[in-house]
Amino acid sequence: MGNLLTYRNDIPQEGRIEGKRGQPVISESGKVIDKRLAVFPTIHGQRAVVRIFYENDTLTELDKLGFNPTIESALMDFARKNQGILLLTGPAGSGKSTTLAAMMRHILQQFPGKSIVALEDPVERAIGGVTQVQIEPRGEMTFPVALRSLLRQDPQVLMIGEIRDAETAKIAIEAGLTGHLLMSTMHSGNCSGALLRLLEMNIEPYQVTSGVSAVLNQRLVRKLCEHCKEKTPGGDYEPQGCEKCHHTGFHGRVLLAEMVELDGQLRQTILKRSDMETLEATLESRGHMRLIQDGRRLVSGGITTNDEIQRVCGV
Repeated sequence: MGNLLTYRNDIPQEGRIEGKRGQPVISESGKVIDKRLAVFPTIHGQRAVVRIFYENDTLTELDKLGFNPTIESALMDFARKNQGILLLTGPAGSGKSTTLAAMMRHILQQFPGKSIVALEDPVERAIGGVTQVQIEPRGEMTFPVALRSLLRQDPQVLMIGEIRDAETAKIAIEAGLTGHLLMSTMHSGNCSGALLRLLEMNIEPYQVTSGVSAVLNQRLVRKLCEHCKEKTPGGDYEPQGCEKCHHTGFHGRVLLAEMVELDGQLRQTILKRSDMETLEATLESRGHMRLIQDGRRLVSGGITTNDEIQRVCGV
């Protein structure tokens, strides 16, 4: 069903479960569902994980994702630029692809006809007006190969599904330095970690400071069920549980994020190849709003709980 190599059980494989004639699976409610399959060999056989993606019409616009006004404004400012790099960080399932898709739609709405090319592994959702290219895991067209060739296609905006290795990072940075607006994701716990990871990939500090415009780190936290949440004497809300939320006390998820835009002070810190502690101290000195601080607005608004923020942020 996932189009995997059935005769190979000694290697990890990733696939996609599709409906008839290559069409996406359709749920009973009519919403498109994408099913991803990943298998991994163990001593007891294949370990398999299926990820299910629901198409949500309310999450297609940038201003509907739930960013705080400061970050939303900064993202819209980035979309108006002609060159620069925006890096999204966070674990798998934190909404990075949804944010990138919303950014591309926003650019198309604001600048109709702009040339946008997306390299994805695999293509998660079709976006009208965007040239989308699927990178096959077992094919010869890897991210670096495709990216090198695409730079000769004269795109104005590039989206790379993920920067996974030093070769891809180097080409991406060069693209951001030569008149392209580029967006991509990296697996990192925070904004500072993403910047340091670029340095560890042997990207020169001056290239990082000149090419990267901003780093966005995001998470998804569970929302309190509107039907059963109760206010505590302290003024916060806590989960109770009812039939509407399957007695969990939560229903749906909401976004919290932090964003770092590179300025003079931060660029000087990076040029010195400073460590994580120094980078974090620099951000602290400039009043950087961290994930947990962004989460407080959700707690004060009765949207989620302190325990949920701490569970997701790991503090």
